[in-house]
Amino acid sequence: MKMRITKNWNPLADSYQLTKQEIESQVLSDLAKYRNKYSEKYGKAIPSPIDVDNYVKELWGFNVVFEKIETNSEDKDTLGFLRPEKQEIVVNESCDNQRRISFTIAHEAGHLSLHGPLFIIKDNIITGWKSLPIHKSTKKSDISETRREWQANVYAGSMLASKFEVEEFLRELGLIKDQTLIPFSLNEFFPKFEERFGLSRQALEIRLIHLGIPIVKSKTV
Repeated sequence: MKMRITKNWNPLADSYQLTKQEIESQVLSDLAKYRNKYSEKYGKAIPSPIDVDNYVKELWGFNVVFEKIETNSEDKDTLGFLRPEKQEIVVNESCDNQRRISFTIAHEAGHLSLHGPLFIIKDNIITGWKSLPIHKSTKKSDISETRREWQANVYAGSMLASKFEVEEFLRELGLIKDQTLIPFSLNEFFPKFEERFGLSRQALEIRLIHLGIPIVKSKTV
């Protein structure tokens, strides 16, 4: 798959200057390609929640593997990383939360889609790193690293709960009437959102905020 190359790439910062809208656009493009591939191969529509393992396999040829990830105090929250020389996404085997696993895989898909210049690419296939792996960056506080991680998180949320699918779901729930969005309590509707998109509450809240969808603030149950 051809990697995204953008005029906003900053070689000095080794990072993209991407907005949420640009990332959303890239996600929609990737999802359109995935739907076509899935339909041609399996003869049906993609499932919901989306099969993230199949998504990265069909678009980039990457497999998902589970291994113990050695971490230090700085990387204690590492749940996954890319191993491009083997076309693998490695997920920490100690994680048993399916929502976090799915988001982790979607996050790594964000790096694959948005950060092409970080990889060695031959015949449209990712074969390795041009420099140090993303998860081996020297400092978590590094601006370019922080920016890339934010971008990958935005990509993950946008991919797991695309704008069009969220809007369609809101209509199904009766929360859009006469083209007007009705503010709602997330406590009341979260189980239905979770079943449909497979996002954790925190990830869902961030996604809804990015989409400008008003929700009634209330205590978490």
